[in-house]
Amino acid sequence: MNLEEKIRALISKFELLNKEEVEIIVDKTIVDEFKKGTLLLKEGQIPTKCYMVVEGCVREYIIKDGEDKTTAFFMEGDTFTPNSGNGAPSKHYWECIEDCVLTISNKSFEEEIRAALPRLDTVFQGIALEKISAAKEEWNMFVTSSPEERYLNLLETKAHLLDRAPHHQIASYLGMKPQSLSRIRKRILDQKQ
Repeated sequence: MNLEEKIRALISKFELLNKEEVEIIVDKTIVDEFKKGTLLLKEGQIPTKCYMVVEGCVREYIIKDGEDKTTAFFMEGDTFTPNSGNGAPSKHYWECIEDCVLTISNKSFEEEIRAALPRLDTVFQGIALEKISAAKEEWNMFVTSSPEERYLNLLETKAHLLDRAPHHQIASYLGMKPQSLSRIRKRILDQKQ
């Protein structure tokens, strides 16, 4: 599958879009490649771009008390945008943890797409509501579960992440130290044998 076909397939997953709208978006989409280790955004910068992952993995993290804390991973099909749209400095970092191919959106791109597709505001609102609902459900699950339950949920929902992100970043994402994650993995492995 070539890059354009991958982008078409990812955009088509937004069920609120019809085929003609998908083609207009694919035609106007800006795509760029980024090497592993590239910082797309740093704490203190004013974010101006939104992204969708076509290939690769991006990690979102903050630095607190001198330690980085992973808050999200974005993989194929995931979109990520600044946490506040009001032009405030970012509190997060976005780092490519693999070589990445990303679509890039900025204010002028969004204005051009909205001019070509007037109903896009309604579509974007629907997508935003779906993302907010999913994030709320994920947060509720996170705060009400034990570290082992968080790990088991990760195995069930994003097992491929375990092969793509370093152990210490996954531990941070799950809200634990790497040693705790190692103990949990060993205990689960021992139970299966």
